[in-house]
Amino acid sequence: MENIFAVSSVQGEKRGIPVYTSNPSIPNVAEFRKPRRVRIGDDKRGFEVGSSLDGEAAIAYQWEEVDKERFVKLYLDGLKQASGLSKAGLSVFEVVYRTLRESHGKDTIVLSCMTSSLKRSVYYRGLRELLEKEFLYRSPLNETFFVNIRFMFNGDRLAFVKGYKLRGAAPEQASLPLLDGGTANF
Repeated sequence: MENIFAVSSVQGEKRGIPVYTSNPSIPNVAEFRKPRRVRIGDDKRGFEVGSSLDGEAAIAYQWEEVDKERFVKLYLDGLKQASGLSKAGLSVFEVVYRTLRESHGKDTIVLSCMTSSLKRSVYYRGLRELLEKEFLYRSPLNETFFVNIRFMFNGDRLAFVKGYKLRGAAPEQASLPLLDGGTANF
């Protein structure tokens, strides 16, 4: 699969973690492709069928309105389940997420052990985990980090999807003939 993210230069390393001059998670806009989707229903509930390089998928959805605290709790619980973050990593992630919710349109964050209200050991262990798992990237400025925009957002919608795949079924891929006589799978 091709890399759709913009090339970001590494300035150096600090304690074994790369220091970036710009946010490496910001995608290269020229590489976006819009998938084909068909929807039955409305914005609150429905059924959607879409296709991708891996095949087709169907999604049944229903939106529920929740207050801000419940939304943050759901987001953090879903992230914990999907990412495998430790308790320390999740604690620092929560500090990052709550700070980002207050600052729209930014992809950097200033973090300090003193302002986090976490124990020093928990803060540094969690920060290291977020750096290693690329939730955050080091910037050249002390205590300033680039936020991986693939994991953080200031949106107002959140969906958890549990998928089911038919046992023993391999996704069918379309084959196109090539000029040299071979085939290309898509």
